[in-house]
Amino acid sequence: MTAVPSTGPVTTEVTQEITGIVRGVLERDEIDPAVDLFEQGATSLAFIRIVSQLNERYDITADVASLEEASIEALAELISAQLQTSRR
Repeated sequence: MTAVPSTGPVTTEVTQEITGIVRGVLERDEIDPAVDLFEQGATSLAFIRIVSQLNERYDITADVASLEEASIEALAELISAQLQTSRR
């Protein structure tokens, strides 16, 4: 994955939002944002649900195929970059 420039507060806000969605979908309180979600119990169906909720929440179509890992941090960078692009 190409490095995405930090977007500061947007990334923090997005990270918090993603963490909440992931906790709800996986029904777990303890989620490590740096660890791949599949290593934390996510299934392909759960990941699709997470991405679907993110797409709806931010009115985007997240291109998760470009991700090297499915961590909260990677999703936050991807979504923050898309939000920055759409604001231009």
